[in-house]
Amino acid sequence: MKNIRTLLCSALLLAGLTLAPTLRAQDEQPSEKPRKEQKQERRGDRLEMLKTELALTDDQVEKLKPLFAAERQEAAALRKELGKDADRAEVREKMQAIREKYKPQFAAILTEEQKAKMEKLRERGPKGPKAPGAGGPPPAAE
Repeated sequence: MKNIRTLLCSALLLAGLTLAPTLRAQDEQPSEKPRKEQKQERRGDRLEMLKTELALTDDQVEKLKPLFAAERQEAAALRKELGKDADRAEVREKMQAIREKYKPQFAAILTEEQKAKMEKLRERGPKGPKAPGAGGPPPAAE
């Protein structure tokens, strides 16, 4: 009787260990949308976020769309030119130069109030206020 219980428990344990990865994989199904489509949504989200945060008019949004597109094309060309094995610091520096190139054109479309709001957004960063240790020097020891 004890041998049957042990055998039954072992079989259940083995079945659980075998099925667990399969069940987890079903929970983590990849997005049904292709990567390119997901990127396009994020780009649209960026413009929508700016429209909301800066209270952009429809006219301003229409003027910004080609600027964003040109900036994206230039960045994509740079990534293609430098390749996947490029030095990260070099890529970051050149991408920053592209952003700086379009910054005045972008600012020309905004009102003074919107420019001030934009500066606050830039200070906040893409994921909210900068936390200690998030890219800067460590806090001073007391």
